[in-house]
Amino acid sequence: MAAQVNGEVHPSSATLSHLTGYPVVSDGIAYFKGNPYGQKSIELGDSAFKTFAKPVIPYFTKPYQYVSPYVKKADLIGNDALTKIDEHVPALKKPTSELWADGKDFALLPVRKGLETKDHVIDIYSSEYKKVGGDGLVASGKALVSTGLVVTSEALAWIGELLKSGKVQAKEVN
Repeated sequence: MAAQVNGEVHPSSATLSHLTGYPVVSDGIAYFKGNPYGQKSIELGDSAFKTFAKPVIPYFTKPYQYVSPYVKKADLIGNDALTKIDEHVPALKKPTSELWADGKDFALLPVRKGLETKDHVIDIYSSEYKKVGGDGLVASGKALVSTGLVVTSEALAWIGELLKSGKVQAKEVN
């Protein structure tokens, strides 16, 4: 299970391999490695490891033999948990750019729906203004009142449909 590189044994982890298999995680690691601050952090961490941890590692080989079955079991449990998460959240396997676009669409949904609603109300007002005919304050007032009534009736119809579908779903569950 352990890979040997340059004469040194580097343990492998199925959980870490699974995590780095996610496009978001692998892209994040690549970005961090490409960033000057990330590179400096990696250099500092590597030098700290070589200075403090590497000289002490040989002393932990004997105790690690006793702990290694538990570490392997924990790694197996972690990998199995990630596999179950993959089944329930398939979006984790999507490319980062697609997740970014989906997130942006979700975040801007209220703005988009607000603009669509504004355009719809303006269209209704202009059609009601044409129906009323004439110019002036009275015609604008009539168009405004009739626009309010049309929008209210549309909203009530939408709420009625929503409640009917909820009632049908509730009957199906019971």
